[in-house]
Amino acid sequence: MDDSSLYISPEYNPHSLMRDWGFFVEQQRPDIYASMSGPLSPLRQILAASITTMAGGELVATPATSGKITTDFVVPDARTMCQEVGLDVLTLALLADVPLHRPLQITQNALIGHWRWLRLVWRTLADAKPATGCFDTIPMTPESTFAALYPALVAGRSNVAIARLRTMFQSLTVHSETQSMQNSLPESPDALHSFLANLTLFCPFIGYDLLCRHGLMKAPWIKGSIE
Repeated sequence: MDDSSLYISPEYNPHSLMRDWGFFVEQQRPDIYASMSGPLSPLRQILAASITTMAGGELVATPATSGKITTDFVVPDARTMCQEVGLDVLTLALLADVPLHRPLQITQNALIGHWRWLRLVWRTLADAKPATGCFDTIPMTPESTFAALYPALVAGRSNVAIARLRTMFQSLTVHSETQSMQNSLPESPDALHSFLANLTLFCPFIGYDLLCRHGLMKAPWIKGSIE
């Protein structure tokens, strides 16, 4: 696995988002970055716990340890894989397919599939008309903001939570066949905000960037410096 160009397109480039948001996300998720030098299984466990904490809960899955992870390509360590596919794609690959305690095989096709879904999210939302008004921060009320995903997260069923996240996105775009997204999105700003806030749990780079593009979050830097 040595062709990171598989995960780049003119529309959606996870590496560019990591350059723009890397320092901010590292401040938000230091536990994830601290685990990057090891294998994938511990990172999978830490991702699940960190995401659940961000949602206002505590991981109470039984068993509490991650199942064994295998790949159809050579992975020196989690950091190398993250550099090649991006943290957003890697998180989906580790958590979207099976419950936390189950063994997982990651394939090249699976990675590309997750990247393509994020590319679809980007295509749909990146250039859509932003909502009016701007919030300095995401209004974090975990009980309401993450209610749809919370039960699955605390039970170690991140795969179920991600499936519900995808359903939220489908609900946003269900009527786009008859009208453009630029016209349809402002009709459901709460649904858009909820989807993007939940997206940041698993995919912080694309999630935070889209929140800013829609005026739902203030960019946390001034000329390259974190506020």
